[in-house]
Amino acid sequence: MSAARCAHGWLVLETMSPPSSADELIDESSKLERAGRIGDALQRALAALEQARTVGDPKAECTALNRVGMLHFRLGHYEQACAMAKQALALAAPYSRSRFAALVTIGNCALETNSLTEAQEYFLRALDASREIGDDWGRFIILHNLALVYLYSGRLDLALAADKEAYSLAQERNLQEWLYYPLVTLAWNYCLMGQTSDARAATAELKRVVSPGSIFEGYCLYLEAWQALDDGDAEAVLAQCNRARSIAEVTGDPRLNVLVRLLMSRYYRESGDSASAWTWADDGVAFAARVGPGHERGRTLLERGRAAWLNGDETSAENDLRAAIHELSARGQLYDLARAHLVLAAFLHAQNRADAESAWLDAARQITHGGYAVILDQDRALAYPLIAAHLNSANPGVAPISQQCIEHLQRVPPPPLRIVMFGTFEVRQGARQVDRRMLRKRRAGELLALLLLAPSHALTFDQIADALWADKDPAAAQMLFHHATSALRRALEPELPDKFPSRYLLVEEGQVTLDLPPDSTIDCETFAAHCQREDWDAALAAYRGDLLPDHLYADWSIAPRERLKRFYLRALLVTAHRQMKAGRAREALDACHRILDIDPWQEDAVLLGMRACLAFNDRAGALRLYRALEKALREELGTTPLKELQALYQSLLKTKDEG
Repeated sequence: MSAARCAHGWLVLETMSPPSSADELIDESSKLERAGRIGDALQRALAALEQARTVGDPKAECTALNRVGMLHFRLGHYEQACAMAKQALALAAPYSRSRFAALVTIGNCALETNSLTEAQEYFLRALDASREIGDDWGRFIILHNLALVYLYSGRLDLALAADKEAYSLAQERNLQEWLYYPLVTLAWNYCLMGQTSDARAATAELKRVVSPGSIFEGYCLYLEAWQALDDGDAEAVLAQCNRARSIAEVTGDPRLNVLVRLLMSRYYRESGDSASAWTWADDGVAFAARVGPGHERGRTLLERGRAAWLNGDETSAENDLRAAIHELSARGQLYDLARAHLVLAAFLHAQNRADAESAWLDAARQITHGGYAVILDQDRALAYPLIAAHLNSANPGVAPISQQCIEHLQRVPPPPLRIVMFGTFEVRQGARQVDRRMLRKRRAGELLALLLLAPSHALTFDQIADALWADKDPAAAQMLFHHATSALRRALEPELPDKFPSRYLLVEEGQVTLDLPPDSTIDCETFAAHCQREDWDAALAAYRGDLLPDHLYADWSIAPRERLKRFYLRALLVTAHRQMKAGRAREALDACHRILDIDPWQEDAVLLGMRACLAFNDRAGALRLYRALEKALREELGTTPLKELQALYQSLLKTKDEG
């Protein structure tokens, strides 16, 4: 979203004369805008313009023109906004804030309606103007708006760099109230680039600074809904989208209205509800055509085309996809254009059309030349079959670029894995839970577990064969190893065609390595890290039961299970001592019982448990703890309790006799 859209404070009078009636009206307009009353703010600004013209004050007229233009822009009235700003530019002094403001509004209108190239030209002129007047705030605005130009044109790295600089400038110059502008587009950019952790961090920071009910809260909710959709959290998607749409409709922000409709369509499309997906997309198309930003029109047509395809309306789907390509091409929106070409190629391929191969060639060229491999990953259900189908094409240009797509894909980190091994064995890949039936095929799950427990997550063939197929001859073990790696590869990336390299498993020179993407988590590693830091409360929260309970009797699982269990018992014992020291005897006793459920010979736990019982006068409970220990030691180990325990027990018996 453009920073100039909601900005105020830069349309100040460049005079030291006492405030005029026009000045007062402009000040009222700014206050109304800050309150979200954009229509009333526009009326005050128009009154200021009329007043300035009546008294013949060109400086006040210039300021009022800029004010009216900016408010028209906020309401999506781009033609009126541009006309007002050009009038202001004609009146503005060479080195003035008014000239800067007019250039920003004209650039924003070009960004929304005409040409990204024209927008960039006006923003660069505005950047020069901000330097001329020494205005850091103005430089911040232009850096952010240039980031928007780069974002919409698909130059995502440049957009990221410009917004990072704008964000740093806002922090350095204490422009805290403007941080939300770059934060919105930084989070948006990270989502497009598939950098999920960065997107979440930027969204969390945005959430910290926005005001309730503001347009920026609406964008924050939209971004949270996007991330929830990537996570597969359907309930959160709908809740956040509904709240964002409510804010968009109250504030009248055109872009947010369109974006929410696009996200709702995507949600229903990915859920398989084609009718609802088409309804939301069609509403988005109508909204963008009526009042929405120009660069959203192609994106809405693309989404409606995808929904129509899912709905079985092939004629409408093709018409919308081709219209989207025409619109996006005319506006220079290269990132979205590459995605539209990919969807069209997939559509034509599914129809067995003669022009499918040439469509794929167009898509592959745009994706590889633009560095948009993330699109292949995000739309892999469409992209992978296309790549596989054209790897052996007789067309000399098609096979090499299809191979290039595979190479580009290898540089895109796959979704992180979130793995639970305590009390169960569950693997999540982003929003998707890996099918347990797939993990049970050909010992794929056991191979994965072995790799997860191994140092650096790497094992040789001999180590794996010794653990899983010790009774097989080398040739048979080699065949079973191949079957297991293939099954695991398929479980982790079910869309991956044969002979495509896995981004999780690297098999070479007799060694298998599990390559975990950034932000992956393994609960037993998290638990061990807590124990190493002696963060015992966090360790207890992470331990949810025995490691890999489905493989209790597998030789390779016994040692790591017992090692982690010892850490768990230590965490319980430390916690019990802390509880006792804090005067919480019942909580200490509970921890001791949890220890003894696992290790009935744990004498330290019995001693502490007995003392805890005595703290609330439960002598019988203390005696029961001792007798259970004594019996277990005698029957299982042929020994007796510690002398300290025996002494405590005898003292309790003596007290009982005396009583």
